[in-house]
Amino acid sequence: MKKIIDLLGITLGAFLIALSIDVFLAPNKLVGGGVSGIAIILYYIFKSPVGITMLLLNIPIFILGIKILGSSFGFKTLYGTFMLSFFVDLLNLFKLPIIKDPIIATVYGGILGGLGLGIVFKYGGSTGGTDILAQVFSHFSGLNLGQSLLIIDGIIVLSAGFIFDFVLALYALLVIFVQGYSIDLVQQGLSYTKAALIFSDRPRDIGEKILKELGRGVTVFYGMGLYTWKEREILYCVVNQSEVGRLKEIIHKNDPKAFVVITPAHEVLGEGFKSFKQ
Repeated sequence: MKKIIDLLGITLGAFLIALSIDVFLAPNKLVGGGVSGIAIILYYIFKSPVGITMLLLNIPIFILGIKILGSSFGFKTLYGTFMLSFFVDLLNLFKLPIIKDPIIATVYGGILGGLGLGIVFKYGGSTGGTDILAQVFSHFSGLNLGQSLLIIDGIIVLSAGFIFDFVLALYALLVIFVQGYSIDLVQQGLSYTKAALIFSDRPRDIGEKILKELGRGVTVFYGMGLYTWKEREILYCVVNQSEVGRLKEIIHKNDPKAFVVITPAHEVLGEGFKSFKQ
């Protein structure tokens, strides 16, 4: 059952990416990086079908993905690559509305394409091209997929600026930024939660107040400051965004000299937050 759901997810993602290419990117010569960008360039030079060109260009990259990321990845990638190429050429047969405004095309093309890629990645697949290279790069570098895709596609887009127009290349770079954010949005979700590290001389008082007044769990870590070389208790807790103000009030009331670090927690799973099954 899970395999069927994965394939349906990859299909949906590929369809969204194809819409992004046919409606927003290709009509405006926005080379959003990767194989699709190269295929768009070749389309305007040789009038070659974008979908088939993408499929042919993906063959050597696909072989690399299998060797580095495994055969199961290879099957899902083959499926995603074929479906994207299929949808790109299929949608071209219909009279879809074409957006010729480069600003609108940049924003909505980037969002739609990024959401599609994020969905494909979420279900363990890829649509070929630099998605594969991004996953390989992420595998070795530790960077997230959005960052990896940004680096690889940025190089390609800058190169495409010499072929088309550097103004269009700047728009295309914005497409990549928007895509990267949208990918991470699908992968990690919106940051509605915050994580706090609290350094205080009164950690027990602050911790008890957080437990009683906010109803949030608190964890104690033991650390040592290099300046004093004294061991101290460090509090760690996760709260909803709406609770941050109350958290700061509790800390300040109990220890005005406390040092606090509050950072986004993109995805929190467990009691009091999102279920693992969602």
